[in-house]
Amino acid sequence: MKKFLPLILFVMFACEAQGAPRYRYSAVEAQALLEQLATHVMIINSDMTLSRKAPANTFDLLTYYPLPKDQVKAYERNGHIAEKDDDIADFVTYKIKDYALTNEKNEALRLQDKGGDASLQDFALWTYDKVLSGQLGLAVKLDKRFERVKGHMTIVFEMPGKLTREVRVPVDLSVTDKDPRPGT
Repeated sequence: MKKFLPLILFVMFACEAQGAPRYRYSAVEAQALLEQLATHVMIINSDMTLSRKAPANTFDLLTYYPLPKDQVKAYERNGHIAEKDDDIADFVTYKIKDYALTNEKNEALRLQDKGGDASLQDFALWTYDKVLSGQLGLAVKLDKRFERVKGHMTIVFEMPGKLTREVRVPVDLSVTDKDPRPGT
């Protein structure tokens, strides 16, 4: 047993080091990020719909936040940002609290997956108002196709420590709409 003790200790420390990332952000930082995300939510067509302009059953809920100065400098220096799993945005989860959506035929549309405390997906970096920003979002999949979808979704963004920010997002999207992001 004494022979295996160093190996057991090594495995224990290695597993602990690869565990969940440490959350090192203050409540003020977390609340500021939640406010940024809630303020900038938009509903846009998925990439497939943007290119095909045909009836679809998915769209994207997208939001953004300005990147910290150190990440902007790294991007300017290297052309990319090294992926880490402890950036503040990695800790944001969302929940769809409620929604009411209809298509052009006035049919009620149901979400295929309401997302329970799920993490937001990273989307490509984008420049908003001359500020390099991270984009987060989710693909919303519906039970029926639409040419136009109207209604609302209420999203709750949450950070560790039970910090939340709720936002009601109006939905009024046509498959022929252009990408509303700058530079597209």
